[in-house]
Amino acid sequence: MNHLILALAFTRTIKNMSRSYLGVGLALLLSGAIAHYAEPLPDSKIAKPARQFGLPFATPPGPDTWLLGQPYGNTTGAYRRRDSDYRAGQGLHFGLDLSARCGTPVVAIGDGVVVEVDGPHGAPPHNLVIDHGGGLSSLYGHLLKRPSLKVGTRVKRGQVIALSGDSQFTCTSAPHLHLEIRDSSHQRFFNPILYLDADWDTLALGGAGRSFQRDLANPRRWQQLDDQPPARRGGALLNNFASTWPPGPGTRLPSLTGKFPGLEVARLHPTAYSAPGAGKPRRLTSGGCCVQPVWSPDSSQVLFLDRPGPQAPLGLYGVAVDNPAVPQPLLPLAFYSPDFAYAVQPGSPSTVLRRSDGKRFSLDTGGGNLLWSPKNAQVAWTVTADRGNFDTRSSQVFVSELGGKPRRVAALYGGGLQAWLDPDTLLLVGKPTPDSLRVMEVLDLKRDQRHTLTQALNLRGVLPSPGGHWIAYYVAFDAKERNGMFVTSRGGTVRKLPWFGSYRWRDQDRLLYIALEPGVKTHLLREYNAATGQTRTLIDLGAKVSNDQWQVSPDGKRVVFVNAQDRNLWVVELPN
Repeated sequence: MNHLILALAFTRTIKNMSRSYLGVGLALLLSGAIAHYAEPLPDSKIAKPARQFGLPFATPPGPDTWLLGQPYGNTTGAYRRRDSDYRAGQGLHFGLDLSARCGTPVVAIGDGVVVEVDGPHGAPPHNLVIDHGGGLSSLYGHLLKRPSLKVGTRVKRGQVIALSGDSQFTCTSAPHLHLEIRDSSHQRFFNPILYLDADWDTLALGGAGRSFQRDLANPRRWQQLDDQPPARRGGALLNNFASTWPPGPGTRLPSLTGKFPGLEVARLHPTAYSAPGAGKPRRLTSGGCCVQPVWSPDSSQVLFLDRPGPQAPLGLYGVAVDNPAVPQPLLPLAFYSPDFAYAVQPGSPSTVLRRSDGKRFSLDTGGGNLLWSPKNAQVAWTVTADRGNFDTRSSQVFVSELGGKPRRVAALYGGGLQAWLDPDTLLLVGKPTPDSLRVMEVLDLKRDQRHTLTQALNLRGVLPSPGGHWIAYYVAFDAKERNGMFVTSRGGTVRKLPWFGSYRWRDQDRLLYIALEPGVKTHLLREYNAATGQTRTLIDLGAKVSNDQWQVSPDGKRVVFVNAQDRNLWVVELPN
């Protein structure tokens, strides 16, 4: 798969509200009339988190029911709007989003008393607040219609209290439930993941990847689902970072000048080591290091953004998998082409540096991330309008040779470029018109022809195999016959798979996956062969993967993952 190394998988961000009714509603919601709020409760009056509540849906997770969306905390989406939508919560996403079809029954997470129905503290179009005692209340936002419950009504855990809706009032753009855990004064916000009894490491396997914004002064802080800080209404921004990754406005990165070294530094510090056989996970790092691992092109090292201490250099670190030692700084912080031949620092315009000779190129990508064609012959990117409903925002796809003039090759709505399938072919996902179904299509650049592979209301997780022959994807919250996990060939042969979960390609035919099976003790790594249709279990990882962070080596022989128990990087050899 072509992708920008270290282009962290963004969470599906909270969608922009319309500039009319919804924008006004959200502004009132977030600013609020402070006179209506009591003084924030002290810690001594608030029950400690003990996983004392249940989930707000009674059905198991899946593409027909609900999936984990944006978590609480220092998410990339919240960071981008820390001065507007999320200013009231100190710049954090101060709730938990669970994606679900409009009209999905919502249940109370615990016993309590209804204290607000469409009150001033909720998320439009409708909301409900339940007081659970012990200084804690739960808020259910973006509901489809006004709940029938009355203020003062007592409810039981698991009782249906409302129906989920859509923050954009369409039931197609961003259908989800927004759940908050607050103190009863509505002045303090807490991470619901700490209070809800659920298998969060497994739930994170369903849906899009989720990342948190990095403070480059302390890039290990606030990078886990359960280590996000509490927030106080109206307090100073917690994530007003001087320098951040992914880069934000004002972020200053070291200038890329001249040639700089390759990826061999970590091999200079070997330790006596004998690799075990296949199926025996082994630890690569210590001290809870690190998140968002990627592989070096030759599959010999695992790389990650890090700054081990305040005096340590910031950059791209690596550890050799066959001779693990203390991770060593390897490269300056930048986006890299898949083969690391080019380094990119985004900006207006972006700077591209060829590492072999230090030659620099300038590209005005409008903020879009670069996708590199095979052998780096061309780059492509998407420029998307920054206003309006996500589903109807126009996007334009551009292609250019380095140093050449960009040319627009496609226009669509609510989507954009997904990948290069080969040197002359792009994979696109989007809508031909604002009101149509979303389509996945192949664009032949030489012939200027587009061919539709499939269409659905919600096409997600699109991932082509190496070489581009097969494409994996899933559909959620659509017509029941369209929901589920699929693979399709470029010729349009579609297969529905008998499982759902997190997946990565091992090679051109074999798809590795971890099934969405909440309640399991450890995660099993399985393999589906798209050419034969056969499935087999490969390895019991002996632990759970944290926040869906696992990657297959380019040679298909190993998997690296973040262990949910100790938060370190572990690697496992795969059987043939």
